[in-house]
Amino acid sequence: MMNLIRYGGDAAFAPFESLDAQGQPTGFQIDLLRALTADWPAELQITLKPWAQTEADFRAGRLDLVAMVDTRERREWAWFARGHATPAFAVYHHRDRRALQSLQDLSDLRIAVLDTPAMRETLATWLHGLSGPFIKLPDAALALQAVLREEADVALLPRAYADPLLESGSMSLIKASRSALPLQSYAFAVRPGDQALHTRMQAGLDAMEKDGRLEALRTRWLSSHRDLAERVRLADGLERQRQWTWEMGGLAAAGLGLMSIGLWWRGRRIADERRQRELAEHQLRQAQQLLEQTFTSNPEAMLIIEHPTGLVRDANMALSALLGVPLDALIGQKIRNLARHADPEALQALVQSMDTVGALNAAPLRLTRADGHPRDCLVSAERLMVGGVVQAFCFLRDITDQLARDAGLQQAYDELAADLIRARTLADAAQRDRSHAEGRLDEFTRAIAHDLKTPLNAVQGFAGLLRQRLATGHVQEALTYAGHIDRAARRMDMMIGALASLSRLTRQPLTRQTIEMDKQAHETWALLCAAAPSRQIDFRVEDLPNASGDPHLVVQVWQNLLGNAWKFSAKTASARILVDSHRDARGAWYRIVDNGAGFDMSRAPLLYRPFSRLHSEEEFEGTGVGLSLVRRIIDLHGGDIRLRSTPGVGTVAEFTLDPVKPG
Repeated sequence: MMNLIRYGGDAAFAPFESLDAQGQPTGFQIDLLRALTADWPAELQITLKPWAQTEADFRAGRLDLVAMVDTRERREWAWFARGHATPAFAVYHHRDRRALQSLQDLSDLRIAVLDTPAMRETLATWLHGLSGPFIKLPDAALALQAVLREEADVALLPRAYADPLLESGSMSLIKASRSALPLQSYAFAVRPGDQALHTRMQAGLDAMEKDGRLEALRTRWLSSHRDLAERVRLADGLERQRQWTWEMGGLAAAGLGLMSIGLWWRGRRIADERRQRELAEHQLRQAQQLLEQTFTSNPEAMLIIEHPTGLVRDANMALSALLGVPLDALIGQKIRNLARHADPEALQALVQSMDTVGALNAAPLRLTRADGHPRDCLVSAERLMVGGVVQAFCFLRDITDQLARDAGLQQAYDELAADLIRARTLADAAQRDRSHAEGRLDEFTRAIAHDLKTPLNAVQGFAGLLRQRLATGHVQEALTYAGHIDRAARRMDMMIGALASLSRLTRQPLTRQTIEMDKQAHETWALLCAAAPSRQIDFRVEDLPNASGDPHLVVQVWQNLLGNAWKFSAKTASARILVDSHRDARGAWYRIVDNGAGFDMSRAPLLYRPFSRLHSEEEFEGTGVGLSLVRRIIDLHGGDIRLRSTPGVGTVAEFTLDPVKPG
């Protein structure tokens, strides 16, 4: 969404754009921009400076939008919309020289022109038939002085630059041709890549061209377009006059008989048109009366809001009376600007409910009148499509007096209003949770991509060495590299299998049951011992309270946490593992304590990231996914897990399946 559009223009290019006596932007370009962006969800910022500085700011990215002549050279650093205006040129000559009537009169003359990209392209296209010579100068004042010093016969210049010099009196010996020459096309331009602004500008120009507003602005501001409009009007008048003359001649030749028939038909047509006009006027009066009865004079407060801009398009007198403000203070305002009449949080809750359901049905809303008195209302709203734009048609019923008479009704109204605010709070929390989840997913994806590259790079590297050794006949070394490739491939297979387990976990429904935690701990330990019956470990389980959770998921928590204690105590001479529990304000916590290798707590943030390992694979094997799986299972239950460790001393892992109780 565009929050700010920075437009830059020429401070001295009247009537297109310039600064007035108070230093404010004015001109055709300014009015056009304001008309284009009137309904846009963005603020328009207009800055007019000398053109060279404006062009530099645009090319440096300090402006979003400019208007200039469309040239091939400029298309390399700007995206142009379709041309929307034609700047007027004139031929300027010494007042003693005969006035020039057309471009053909410029043949074999020395012509002073501006040395700009736009003029260079004009010379190569529109004026390529003129032999010149052309005297290229940096500004209009120097071009006119060249004519005064007889260094040039004439000057061909934009009126916007040259006419102000003549009006100042400093060029009293110079005259301008009466005719305005359309030589260039003026267009809006945006920075390459800004597709959204380019599309919106073009669509807005097309709409204004279609409904006639663009031509009206041209005719109002630009002399070239006024001249063209006047010529078109005169040509149309002459054509109508010519047709009328031929028609009158034909009628005269047909005689008085045909004339009488024509007059009879004309009278009948006029009568039919009068009846149709009277019928249309009657229907219009009926429609106005219906509108007056159903909206304007309806006793229920009503308003129409444009969605999603939130602009109040219309309101009736009942709403004006309800709020105690004139209609002019409501119509044309953004709904958020009426915050002094309604709590913004409550308004936002209604908007969210409207977006979710598509309509409102007697939703509570407390309003504050201009005199400070509160009014309790019920709001109903429906969506309508008007002129291709979605509108919200809203009804407000004032029930303040009814609530004052019925305490039960007042309580129900207050509870309904509170429920609406809570629903919006929950929706906001859900949106924050979604954003947090998306952030975690991005982090998870980056970690997976990074960690999967390690075995893949190993496969690629050893494959290249394998090819070299086979090519030179070193079979034994080739077999060694083949073994490395096999181990890397198997590790990648283990990692992908672990990822599949994580993926299945997120899709598995949670079924809570009573779990005998003593039983799960003992059964898990029995499985671990069966894999290495010769190991001697001092293992004790104290009485554990039962838990509420999904037994198929919780058993995986025991398998991973007891498995870690088993694995990381493998190199300890007198290994000990204790399983017990304790309680706090939250509920029961289950604890696994070992005296194994331990880890550095400064690296604890990496524990729950898939494939992150705090020990080398040569020291302790594994994929590094176990604690990620544990964390997700416990999160699904609403519980928590905590780990404390010291290298060479051991690790304490404790978890709870009890969700946080509301405060």
